[in-house]
Parts: sequence; C-alpha cells; structure tokens
Amino acid sequence: MPRLTNQQLNEFLNSGAHLMKLATLTSEGYPYVAPIWYDYDGEEFYVAGRRTANWVSHIRYDGRVSCCIDTCEAPYTRVIVEGTARIVDSAWMGDWKHWAVRYQGEEAGTRYYEETKHMPRAYIRITPRKITTWAGPGWHPRYQE
Repeated sequence: MPRLTNQQLNEFLNSGAHLMKLATLTSEGYPYVAPIWYDYDGEEFYVAGRRTANWVSHIRYDGRVSCCIDTCEAPYTRVIVEGTARIVDSAWMGDWKHWAVRYQGEEAGTRYYEETKHMPRAYIRITPRKITTWAGPGWHPRYQE
C-alpha cells in the first residue's frame, strides 16, 4: 500500500464524512477510543466535545493521543496520527455548523446545529508528532517475506 502524498492526505482528510477514532488515555493508563467529528487545516486537527465527555476529561489529565481516520470499503485508505491534544477553549461557542453539515447533511446538520449551538463545548487542538498513511490494495513491501 503506497503512502499518501501531501495533496492526497489533505484531500482525504477534508472530503467526505470520515470519523476520527480518537484514542485518549484514562487516568489508569488504559486506552479509550471515541468516534468524533474533526477539522484539519493541513497541519493540525481541531475537535470539539461536550465538556463532560470522558475523552475530554482524559485530555485534561494527559494530552497524549492517537487517532485513526480511515475508510471501511476497498480500496482502503488509512491515516494514523500520534500527537498532543490541548484544550484551547473550555467553553467554546464558535461556529461549527460546517461540521454538522459535513457529517449529517444540509437539512439535518443545520437543524442539529441550531438546536445545540448554545451549548458550550471544549475546543481542542491536536498537534501531530507523527502521521502514517497508506492507501490502496496490497501489502506494503516491508510486510512481504
């Protein structure tokens, strides 16, 4: 499976409604995975969650995270990220309508946004330290014996 070019990576991460499966660490050191919406600006990821969500609490305790953004159908595309998450605003009331529309469609997304936009969220920036990508059929050469 070849790696994605930077252009392919940006196109993949900014198109469609791929969920980020975000892995945080509990206070006991166990991984905790939550599927969430995200934005990617070409360098960093941005996510927002309910301030009382378990995964938000984990980030307050330990900012080390990993995530996977992938497709479930062939030809498969996968992006694996290791990074550091930081809560930028713990009572964020910013405009996230584009997320709702991206993930739920115009009508349902607009309705969901209008019904919940008054609820503050934790706005979090994830700075990658490592991004691993691959796409397409076949095995990566390093796995061939």
